[in-house]
Amino acid sequence: MSAVVSGLGARAQGVGRDGTDLVPFSPDPPSQFSAPNPVRNLTVGTQTTSSISLSWEVLDDPQNSTYRVQCTGDCGRTETRTTTYTVTVDGLKPGSLCTCSVWVEKDGVNSSVGTVTTATAPNPVRNLTVEAQTNSSLALTWEAPEGPDPQNSTYWVEYTRDGGRSETRSTTGTNITVDGLEPGSLYVFSVWVEKNGINSSRETGNATTAPSPVRNLRVESQTTSSISLSWEVPNGPDPQNSTYWVQCTGDCGRTETQTTTDTNVTVDGLEPGSLYTFSVWVEKDGINSSVETVTTATAPNPVRNLTVEAQTNSSLALTWEAPEGPDPQNSTYWVEYTRDGGRSETRSTTGTNITVDGLEPGSLYVFSMWVEKNGINSSRETGNATTAPNPVTNVHVETQTNSSITLSWDVPSGPDPQDYTYGVEYTADGGGTETRNTAKASVTAEGLEPGTLYTFSVWAEKNGARGSRQNLSISTVPNAVRNLSRQDGTNSSITLRWTAPQGPGQASYTYWVSWIGEGMTDPRTQNTSDTELILKELEAGLLYHLTVWAERNEVRGYNSTLTAATAPSEVTDLQNKTQTKNSVTLWWKAPGDPHFQLYIYWVQWASEGRPQRGQYPRANWANQTRRTNETQYKVEALEPGTLYNFTVWAERNDVASSMQSLRASTYPDAVTITSCVSTSGGYGVILTWSCPQGGYEAFELEVRGQRGSQDRSSCGKGVSVSGLGPAQSYPATITTIWDGMRVASPSVTCHTESAGVIAGAIVGILLFLILVGLLFFFLKRRNKKNPQKPELGDLVFRSGGSTDSEDEEEEDEEEEEDEEGIGCAARGGATPMSYPSPGPQPPGPSWTATFDPVPTDAPTSPRVSREEELHTGPPAPQGPLSVSQDLPTEDLASPPARDALQLRSQDPTPPSAPQEATEGSKVIEPSGEPQFALPTCG
Repeated sequence: MSAVVSGLGARAQGVGRDGTDLVPFSPDPPSQFSAPNPVRNLTVGTQTTSSISLSWEVLDDPQNSTYRVQCTGDCGRTETRTTTYTVTVDGLKPGSLCTCSVWVEKDGVNSSVGTVTTATAPNPVRNLTVEAQTNSSLALTWEAPEGPDPQNSTYWVEYTRDGGRSETRSTTGTNITVDGLEPGSLYVFSVWVEKNGINSSRETGNATTAPSPVRNLRVESQTTSSISLSWEVPNGPDPQNSTYWVQCTGDCGRTETQTTTDTNVTVDGLEPGSLYTFSVWVEKDGINSSVETVTTATAPNPVRNLTVEAQTNSSLALTWEAPEGPDPQNSTYWVEYTRDGGRSETRSTTGTNITVDGLEPGSLYVFSMWVEKNGINSSRETGNATTAPNPVTNVHVETQTNSSITLSWDVPSGPDPQDYTYGVEYTADGGGTETRNTAKASVTAEGLEPGTLYTFSVWAEKNGARGSRQNLSISTVPNAVRNLSRQDGTNSSITLRWTAPQGPGQASYTYWVSWIGEGMTDPRTQNTSDTELILKELEAGLLYHLTVWAERNEVRGYNSTLTAATAPSEVTDLQNKTQTKNSVTLWWKAPGDPHFQLYIYWVQWASEGRPQRGQYPRANWANQTRRTNETQYKVEALEPGTLYNFTVWAERNDVASSMQSLRASTYPDAVTITSCVSTSGGYGVILTWSCPQGGYEAFELEVRGQRGSQDRSSCGKGVSVSGLGPAQSYPATITTIWDGMRVASPSVTCHTESAGVIAGAIVGILLFLILVGLLFFFLKRRNKKNPQKPELGDLVFRSGGSTDSEDEEEEDEEEEEDEEGIGCAARGGATPMSYPSPGPQPPGPSWTATFDPVPTDAPTSPRVSREEELHTGPPAPQGPLSVSQDLPTEDLASPPARDALQLRSQDPTPPSAPQEATEGSKVIEPSGEPQFALPTCG
């Protein structure tokens, strides 16, 4: 503690406690010396109950300086002491206030005085004890400390829960109650005295709050000799190490105490029907909680010999004996009765008998009887009793078959159906009677006739009593109809037919037909007395589930089911979209039915067949059929030049629509020119071509833009073309004609020979030089041998197979001529002509031309055209086709070798893909021709 230092103008004298002389204090120092500086920062160091320590700072040289200290006040003494920088003044009274002065003396001159007021520490309190404790407070008491008057003293109490925070309270008395504490918790207390701002030493101690009382003390169970109690642990810290005390005091006059560490206890050995008070408290660390009490009683003994004395259809009389044990006075007897499946009711009496009325007839009742005393019930005595039964109710049919009927009913009023016996009697219409007994509320009568009406009687029996009868008439189920089948159908109707079911002779039935189609939510129903019905106004191409049953005596018979579908509507606008020599592409419109997207389509085709030169002996080919999900189909692998019948129909659910048909022909096959041989003198050629596959009606030849027609028999034979010039090149094309369609062959180039020109020149010179006179004769023979050349526009085509007399005469004349005969033209060959030659000529070998095969239906096929109208005979000659004018020709100055004619195609590339005709009449144009060489006739 520090104090303000102030100057004093006084001196003190005396003797110190150590025997040194105290220098008398002189307020006026000698004038010949100046006063020293006073001390600074005079402070109190420590204070005890009997001493005070002072310390200060000095400004002057401490040598030759004396420091004097004087303390006066309640300390109990006044003294002056000489010291250096610090001093401890002891021998003081505890809890006393002192004023201490300090000054410096040097050369007999005193400085001004510094003072500080402080006190000694009081003595500690005495006999600190715990006066009382609860579960939330502790009452502490102590005695005042020894020493001077304790007035103006303050007592401080600091308490700390184990592991918790500290709290402090103060009082001016010698006791305090600290509340707001935790129950059952250990606290450490410190108590000290504060006086004049100085604290004494502390007195400490430990104390524990009382535990909280148990919670929710209750009676768990009671018997005639024991009571079970339970409770919940008290609030507060961990209840471990707690002991529970239970004290029992009852009417029996004895008191009994038990301990347990559990939260429940059973006190036994008690008297039945007796009242007891139980007290329960908690002990922890030797401290008891407050007491919780409960008053209860043991259960009385049960009644004895409970019996049913009498019973009617609405009441039961019960009797019993009083229970054993203490005086049964003040006891109440309770009866609870419950109808099986019903509610409970309770009645009470103080006697030992009761009549319960207002009961249901024919009902089983369960009775419970118990005694109540002191609010506690005894165990129950139970029993069963039954009133007379009522008749059964709600007799109805559970199931019916064609040979049995199952009835069920509601049991009579009364909950327990196990005690009933039921009688069932049934009689057929016009037949005998049979009786059945059953313990169940149902019965099955078997071996009955189908579709027959029966009358049933049902009653209940209980304890030998029979109830009134309940009657019901019901029929067995008719048999199912037989032979249900679909007879006919269209795209909007289905005809059904069936046979009457087996059953009683001459029975009349009503027949019901129910049908529901795909996507429908509600079935449609129609009845009839016939065994046939036409279902109309159906959707096309829809699958229907059909159900047919017979009805008699208002009982529905067994179902006969059938799945049948209406036919789809027929396709429309069947067309031949495109065609080639090996395929026909068909197109049609789908029917306008709701489910047309689920249809499949069938395409069937067969050729009408036209035999060609005995190659096709069969008149008609077998039908071929294919299916598709699209509304078009390309029929492939057909024969060229063949007329086909095509048929298309829709199908769904294995039911076909009506058919749509058309006739269409494939394009004819293109021929292949097998040879082109120059005739005698080079003024004509003989063309030979292969017969095409499939059908054909005629051929059209085109040589250097000029056309001529040939009938169908000309293929495979040589056709003579005259009116040409020698030593020339001519493009040749053969067009196949069939059913108004035209297909051109690949073009080949034919070369006429130059032998006639050379021979004519030589013969002219010889005739002029040798026999001028014979000019007319030679000219006549030459005119006969080489007729006048026709113009190119007047070509003459002759078949190599002709048999007219002119050809034969000409051949005979040529054979009679000199060695330059040319009679092989009509046979597809030629004999060598006589030309001057320096050496022998090789013999003319027979030749064979080899061609690249012509595709039948490939992208390289020739283009095909079809005339707008069909022709029955050979077509009229057509104008010139577009033929390349850049054809190679032989130079007359450089004729080919005499032993071989060079035939070259216009384009060595394979034929291009055919282009199908759309409008007008177009002809297949070959894009190339095979190359081959024809030697001269040998």
